[in-house]
Amino acid sequence: MRVVSDASVLIHLARIGYFRLLKDLYGEVVIATGVYSEVVERGWGFPGSIETEEAKRKGWLIVSSVTDRSKVANLMHKYGISLGNAETIQLAVECEAELALADELEVRLLLEEYGVKVRGCIGILIESAKEGVISVEEAKNGIKRLVETGYRVSDNVLKRAYELLGEGR
Repeated sequence: MRVVSDASVLIHLARIGYFRLLKDLYGEVVIATGVYSEVVERGWGFPGSIETEEAKRKGWLIVSSVTDRSKVANLMHKYGISLGNAETIQLAVECEAELALADELEVRLLLEEYGVKVRGCIGILIESAKEGVISVEEAKNGIKRLVETGYRVSDNVLKRAYELLGEGR
């Protein structure tokens, strides 16, 4: 399965100690050069930077350039999104990704408009529990840590996540 990720997923999963779930679930993940720059080059020392660089070095996180830069510029201008987000959308389209990992609502909606299935950090934690990569309790604790570390999510999404994991908070 071809999986593309944006920066937010790399950063948030690293922040809560679950960056490894990306490899455990998907084997290989592709990120755009703008995402790599945001997380590693400009974000060195912050959550996700070391993990992203190490995953790249180990070969399971692939940094790829977007072919059509004009479409990236158009997405940035038209929707007011960052370079990394625009490149993630364009890369997902160009490489015919089956799944894109993104948290920001506008990015998720644009990816869905292009026909790309989207999953965010909470969805990754739920999928990890359902696949037996982590326990349900670990997934719940991961969601709790996301919120404690500043991850923005509505009460409705939280309620649904806990329901999917088999119970309330």
